[in-house]
Amino acid sequence: MIAGYDGIPAPLANPGLILRSRLTMQGFIVFEHPDAWPPALAELSELVATKQLHYRETIAHGLERAPDAFPGLLKGCNFGKQLVQLV
Repeated sequence: MIAGYDGIPAPLANPGLILRSRLTMQGFIVFEHPDAWPPALAELSELVATKQLHYRETIAHGLERAPDAFPGLLKGCNFGKQLVQLV
């Protein structure tokens, strides 16, 4: 979704497959479920701490790299969370 913020929506790759499979798509907005946040945060934190859950991040080193990091985020050039490390 973030990669489409520049106004160019991602095209459907195979609409026939969607039709034949009778797929249903429904959005999920995490902010609509604030009651689930505390237990989810506790469980996910434990999984990260015990290395059962892995995450990926792209790090741009130095403030001078920040201008390149942001457009890359919008174009889908990074994988996972985009960070700018200042020191």
